[in-house]
Amino acid sequence: MSYTYLPLSSRRHVTLCGTNVYPKPEAHQDRVLHEHDLLYIFSGEQPIAQDDESYSLQAGDLIFLRAGSHHFGTGLCTVNMRNIFIHMNKLPEDRKMGEVSSEEISATNETNAVILPTLIHLGQNNSCTKMINGIVDLYWSHRPGKERRLSLLLNLLLDELASISMESQTTQEEWTVAVISLFRKHPDIMYSLDELAEIVNMNVRTMSDRFRQITGKSIHQYQLDYKLEAAYRDLRGGQLSVKNVAQHYGFCDAYYFSRQFKKKFGMSPKSVKQRDPSANVNRDLVT
Repeated sequence: MSYTYLPLSSRRHVTLCGTNVYPKPEAHQDRVLHEHDLLYIFSGEQPIAQDDESYSLQAGDLIFLRAGSHHFGTGLCTVNMRNIFIHMNKLPEDRKMGEVSSEEISATNETNAVILPTLIHLGQNNSCTKMINGIVDLYWSHRPGKERRLSLLLNLLLDELASISMESQTTQEEWTVAVISLFRKHPDIMYSLDELAEIVNMNVRTMSDRFRQITGKSIHQYQLDYKLEAAYRDLRGGQLSVKNVAQHYGFCDAYYFSRQFKKKFGMSPKSVKQRDPSANVNRDLVT
């Protein structure tokens, strides 16, 4: 994975942002932009390549598409996939980097700059998702001092993204990343400890203990939470049935799905589906 060095500067500003919703499967545009693009997958899945690297993006992922790089879809997105994009200007100091160490990333704390990887797993990081939505809302508002506020909020978002990527790089062992990627690639499967231990070539007890130390959750709870959080995002779109969403995430028993969903979110899947979708969904599609 490649990285990008980005100074935090008042010259950094949002050029365009908004939300895209795809009622039918489509491929990401084949293009080279003259500005950077932060693309956050709110729900669904979208495969994208940048230069010679391919990424299977899922809900909770954010990809940094660099200005001047060739990016394109390597397949079709899922039905009703929703993403949020933020275009920002490229500064002369911005530069692409190869693989970097956690020490190099940490060193930028002493400077007014950040180093971002191409792909960042945000998951349910509320601070970042709030900032992303806040930038979109502010951009389309008529508030006084909007440009200054946007620049400040954008720099704050970049700093937070760098912090998340540094924490991920310093705390997650490679096998943990592989296991989590497996959960994301096959959301309809609930993997057993024996299956995972064989895949990563580890003792079940050791694997379970280390996974809990790194993530703060048991392997079973991590899988369950991921499935429920992804199901919640899909249901918010209001297009998919509760039954279809449950089956997509491997819940064959609808009653068990509803019971676990209500236990986690305090409401039934049906009530989430019936809520009005976010106002951003109703905006015109912007590319």
